[in-house]
Order: sequence, then structure tokens, then C-alpha cells
Amino acid sequence: MGSRKRYRMERVTVEPGEQRTATWTFGGEAVSGTERSYEATDGNFDVRNRWEFIVRVPKTRNARVEVRPRTTPGQKVWAELTDRSLTFTRATLGDARGKWYCQVALADPTGRRSRDVVRGDERNLLPAWFDPLRGRMRLKQNVRHTRGTDGQALVVLIRAEDHTAMIRLFFAMKVWVLKEGVALS
Repeated sequence: MGSRKRYRMERVTVEPGEQRTATWTFGGEAVSGTERSYEATDGNFDVRNRWEFIVRVPKTRNARVEVRPRTTPGQKVWAELTDRSLTFTRATLGDARGKWYCQVALADPTGRRSRDVVRGDERNLLPAWFDPLRGRMRLKQNVRHTRGTDGQALVVLIRAEDHTAMIRLFFAMKVWVLKEGVALS
């Protein structure tokens, strides 16, 4: 990786908007809960830095929280991000219990895939803007039982209801990755 802009998550400011009861589909199934809107400004950029996000919190205790942009700045590289989301699941094991986690799944700047799931052994390949998150990174198998083959996937722990951190994580995994053309493999 060559030299890149020095993105910092704390430069992303998040302001809450409206909250409403809503229904949506996830994985082909109807979900009901609360939909909250947020205005985000990415201070890492001087212009084209205003975003609007939706955070969907289901009524069901063990369902996934979904974070996605509703609107993006007018840049071609970010045009399809309104079709992408991060999902957060409740951790159930050890010291992670009570927190939420999200797989580290980077946007694919090549366009061949929708995302690139990062394994634990690839942690050191992540861009520098992930450095503040390293203490919250775990293997999925250490935060929740897994029946599939994703136990070695890298995840990030977030405090429950910390929507600002969830939105900032979206910037780290999707927005800046696409802007800089970051590809691990």
C-alpha cells in the first residue's frame, strides 16, 4: 500500500435526526422495529462530506442491527453505497458478552465482489485508520458460537446502542476503502 490520506474516525461527526417505528426486509424476511436517521459529516474531506444514515434496530432481541447510508455525497465512487450496509449482532461469549460485533468486511474497489471479509491473520494488512480499533478486534469464534466456516473472520466489538461508532465503522470499511482503492488480496 502506498501513501494514503490519513483518515481519522473521530473526524466523522454524527448528529441524530428523527426516530420512527418502521418495517423493512432483511434476508427476505419482514422485520419491525425502530428506524433512526443520522446526519454525518466526514471532516476528513473539505467538500462533498455530508451523508445521511439510517440505523435500523429490530424489536426482536437477537436480530441484527443494520447501518446504511440513505444519501451519499455526489461522487461516483460512493454511488452504490446506499445499497450496502453493515450489520451488528449481539456477542454471546466471554468478555464480549453484552456488546455488538460486526465482521470486518471491506468494500471491494475492483467491483468483482460486494465485499472482502478479512480473516484474523490479515489484521496487519488493514489500513492505518483501523489502528484505533485493534484493541476491539477479535476472531468471530471468540465472541459467538459459529456453525459455519467464518470462525476465523475478524470482527470489531462495539458497545450496544453506540450508533455513532457503528456509522464511523461504515466509513472505515466502505467509504475510505473505496476512495483509496484499498484491496488486501
